[in-house]
Amino acid sequence: MPLSSRGHHRRCLREIIQTYDSILVRAYCRVRFLVININILDILALCIRGKRRILDIGCGFGLFGCYLARIYPEIHYSGYDLNALRIEAARAAARRLGLSNVEFHCSNAMELRPQGEFDAILMVDLLHHLCDADKQQLINRCSSLLSPGGHLVIKDVTTRPFYKIVFTWVLDVAMTHSFDMWYRDESQFAELLSPSVGRVETFPISDWLPYPHIVYLCEKSVPGAP
Repeated sequence: MPLSSRGHHRRCLREIIQTYDSILVRAYCRVRFLVININILDILALCIRGKRRILDIGCGFGLFGCYLARIYPEIHYSGYDLNALRIEAARAAARRLGLSNVEFHCSNAMELRPQGEFDAILMVDLLHHLCDADKQQLINRCSSLLSPGGHLVIKDVTTRPFYKIVFTWVLDVAMTHSFDMWYRDESQFAELLSPSVGRVETFPISDWLPYPHIVYLCEKSVPGAP
C-alpha cells in the first residue's frame, strides 16, 4: 500500500476511535488497533477484495466493520456480537461516521440467523475461545452462509513460538476472566476447516508484538469446478 494510502487509513482509524464516548472504550480501541495493526488490516482487506456482502462474527465495538465500510464504500458489512453494549456502541459509531453500508446485530455466534448468502465471512480472534466441537459447528454454519467461491477469513493465533502463546494466554485470561481457551496449530485448524470450506491457505504474520498472529483464507468450492 502506498505511504499516502497508509496515512489516509491511519487517519480513518483515529477518527473511528474518537467516535466512542467512553474513555475506556477509546483506550481499548487504541490497543486493539495496535495489536491488529495496519499490516494485518491490509491482509484482511486483500482476503475480501472483490467481495461485496461481508459478515463479521464477533465484531465487538465495530472497529473493523467501521474501518472496512469507510475505506471500501462498495461493500455491505453486517457485524454480529453477543454483547449488547458493544453493539450499541458500534451502531452509535457508525451513525457518527455517516456510514450507510454497515449494520450491527446482537446475537450469539452459535445462533446466527442472517438473511441470504455472503461473499466473505470474517472471524477475528474468536475461534480460540470455542471448544473444538463448537468451532466445527460454527465453521459448518459459516460454510452454509457462504456463496460459491466465497471466502471465510479467520484471524487467530497459532501455538508457536511458545513464549508468544504464553503471553497471549495470560492476556486472554486477564481480558475474559476465564481459563477456557483452545489454541490450535495450523495443521489442527486445517483439519477443522478443510471438510467444510475446501481450499485453505495460511498466512503467519510476524511483527514486533508478542502475538503469534495467523490468517486463514478459506475458499468455498464452486459446484462443478475441477
